[in-house]
Amino acid sequence: MLHNGEEILEAKKHIIEVSRELHEIGLLVRTWGNISCRVDEKSFLITPSGIRYEDLVPEMIVQVNIDDLSYEGDVKPSSELKVHAVCYKVRSDVEFIVHTHQVYASCAGTLGQKSIFTYFDDEDLTIPVAAYALPGTDKLAENVEKVLRKYTDCNGFIMANHGTVCLGKNSKEAIYEAEKMEVACNNFLIDVCKTDMHHGVEVGFNSHLEDGNIVYDVADTPKRVKEIHEAIYAKRPDVKYIIQNKSEAVMTVSRRANHMRPLLDDFAQLIGYSIKVPSNEHGKDGHSFHHIKKNANVAFCLNDGAYCFGPTEDEAMAVAIVLDKGCIAHTAVMRHGEGHYLSLLDCYKMNRHYRKSYSKLADAAK
Repeated sequence: MLHNGEEILEAKKHIIEVSRELHEIGLLVRTWGNISCRVDEKSFLITPSGIRYEDLVPEMIVQVNIDDLSYEGDVKPSSELKVHAVCYKVRSDVEFIVHTHQVYASCAGTLGQKSIFTYFDDEDLTIPVAAYALPGTDKLAENVEKVLRKYTDCNGFIMANHGTVCLGKNSKEAIYEAEKMEVACNNFLIDVCKTDMHHGVEVGFNSHLEDGNIVYDVADTPKRVKEIHEAIYAKRPDVKYIIQNKSEAVMTVSRRANHMRPLLDDFAQLIGYSIKVPSNEHGKDGHSFHHIKKNANVAFCLNDGAYCFGPTEDEAMAVAIVLDKGCIAHTAVMRHGEGHYLSLLDCYKMNRHYRKSYSKLADAAK
C-alpha cells in the first residue's frame, strides 16, 4: 500500500521505468497496452491513453478510483481501466498489472479456444482465454472477471483477439508472467499450428513525400514498385509515407491468401476491416492491380509482401508492425483449421474510433 505523496510519486516513476523496460524488450509497442499498480483498497495508478511510453512523465500517470473509476486532472487514463479495476477487486493479493498486445500470446488468443494448453521449460501450463468483447467495454471487464473467479490462482491470461493481462504482487512477478506467457504461446503456435515465425518488419522499398514529390529510400527502386507507390499517393492524399514489409509472415500471406479478415483488435483499428490480396486467378499477373482503399492502410502485392502507409513515418511503421502480427495470426488460424474472426460491425466501430479519437490523442502528445 502507498501511504503518502512521496510514495505515490515513486510508484509513478516505477510504472514509467517498467513501461520502458517492456518497450525495449518488445512486449509494449507505441501506446498499446497499459500498466498499473495498486495504491490502496480504493484506488490504483495507471498509464494514460494515447501517449507513447517514451514520452511519459510522472504527471501523466493517473490515479483512478477502483469502485467508480473516477479520476482527477486533465490526463485521460487508459481505456482499459475497467479491466484493471476488476482485477484489483477480485484479487486482493495483486499489486501490479501489465496488459500487453504481445505477439505470440495475442495470436494464440485468436484460435477460438477457451484455454491454451502449452508448456514453459519443463512445466505444463494452462493459459485461460477470456471471451471476446470490444476494448474498454463493461462486457470485456465482465469476461475478465469470469476468468479470474474460475482460475483463482492464475496470474496470466489472454483476452481473446486482443492481448494479455499479467498479474503480480510486484512488477517483477507481472513482467515474468508476460515473458513466460510469450514463450509458452510461441511453443504452442510451433507445436500445434506449425507456425514458427519471427515477428518484425523486413523493409523492402520505402518512400515518402517531400514538397509533393516522391522520394525513394532506395535509388534503384524498380519501375513496377514505383508504379505501386504512385498509385497509393494518387488514391490516398492523406498518405505521406510508405513502408514495404517483406517479413516471412507477410510474404506467406501475399503468396497464399486472397483476403484477410481481422483477427486482432489493433489490426481492425489501425489497418482496416477488409484487406484483399492480389492473386493469379483468371490470368491476372498479380502485379497489375492493387486494392488501395480509403479505409485500409495496406496494399498487398502478389508474392512480394505488402505496402503499409500513413500520414507519418511512425504511423506507417506501426501499420507494418501490426500487419506482421496479423499475418502470423492469419497463418496460425489457417494451419490450425479453426479461429475466431472479429465481426464486421465490431471492426468498423474500432476503426472509426481509432481514426477519430485515438490517433488524435497520439498526435497531440507529440
